[in-house]
Amino acid sequence: MPAARLIRPIALGVTLLLGGWLILAGPAQPSPAAPPQPSLHQIWPAVQVATQTATLDDGTRFTPALYLDPYTAVGVAPSPDGRAQRVLLRTGYETQQLASIDADHYPRFTGFTADAGTFFWVEATATTQQPLSYRLWRADTRGNPTVLTTDTGEGVFQGAEHDLVLHDGLLSWAATAGSRTEIRSIPTSGGPVTATAVDGSFELSAWPWLQTAAAARQSGRQELLDPATGRRTTVVKSAAETVDCSPTWCRSIVAAGTGGDTSYSVLHPDGTARHRVGGADTFAAVGNVALLDRFEVVLQTGTRSAFDSSHRLSLFDLTTLRLITVADDVDQVQAAGHFLWWSTGDRQRSTWHALDLAALTR
Repeated sequence: MPAARLIRPIALGVTLLLGGWLILAGPAQPSPAAPPQPSLHQIWPAVQVATQTATLDDGTRFTPALYLDPYTAVGVAPSPDGRAQRVLLRTGYETQQLASIDADHYPRFTGFTADAGTFFWVEATATTQQPLSYRLWRADTRGNPTVLTTDTGEGVFQGAEHDLVLHDGLLSWAATAGSRTEIRSIPTSGGPVTATAVDGSFELSAWPWLQTAAAARQSGRQELLDPATGRRTTVVKSAAETVDCSPTWCRSIVAAGTGGDTSYSVLHPDGTARHRVGGADTFAAVGNVALLDRFEVVLQTGTRSAFDSSHRLSLFDLTTLRLITVADDVDQVQAAGHFLWWSTGDRQRSTWHALDLAALTR
């Protein structure tokens, strides 16, 4: 919501002589108070939020990267001695190690995605002697971790929702190839990598769509492209807007400069159905735009700082156009697939909470 502005009431008298009568303007009536923001359980009384402590039995902190169900997550935790970063499968309070990479290789894990109990992720490493390199991994709920391929090209892996995309028995990702973009794919069971080149700079969106790559969006035309059919949708926006899109919805942010309100809206890529989400006290909580094509996940602070220590996590429901409180005093917020999860408490004693958004649509 926009920051409230203080308006001093000013007495205004208007005197008119008409037929010997003196007519004075009456005082302005106060605007009705906005209704309180409803909570998640007021709107969906039967919804369940799963909770787990963030601290594992070995004393390390687990950070989920993907939920398979409310109590099964794939995530990352350091080794107890801090010398490695691990990918773990956590079911309830039991954990299984899937990978461990020495910390001096500066490992980063991203692109987590899953289908029917099998999940995939990207491992990025680099050292002072070796350049950045990637490996794509596959595992399942029984463990069975394996490196699917190292043939990634110059992969575009930036922690976005669609770094890796599953479709038609394939795992696909985008890679930079000069002025072109390669859509690289490998069978989910393993095999050779195939590549299809597309003119321009793109990244993957919901399959089969591509969208203009993040760096190119800042300075030029922004569009969505289905390379199989050649269909293109030009994103309608003003020069002042920063816009991220799925094939169905876009998130628009317009910053008014120091001291000004920030306009935060969602709209269709063609510019229709624009809806204001909030202003200076409302921020996008995750990179994903409109999860399940319905829920925009936001943080509300009540201050003009995005770094305020007390954040309220809310959903903007695109079917009712209202904000709904999920939780107060949240710390980290993430989302993937149809799950939203967040932490409360401090980093020494924190709890993870997971919500299946699909349960809100049934």
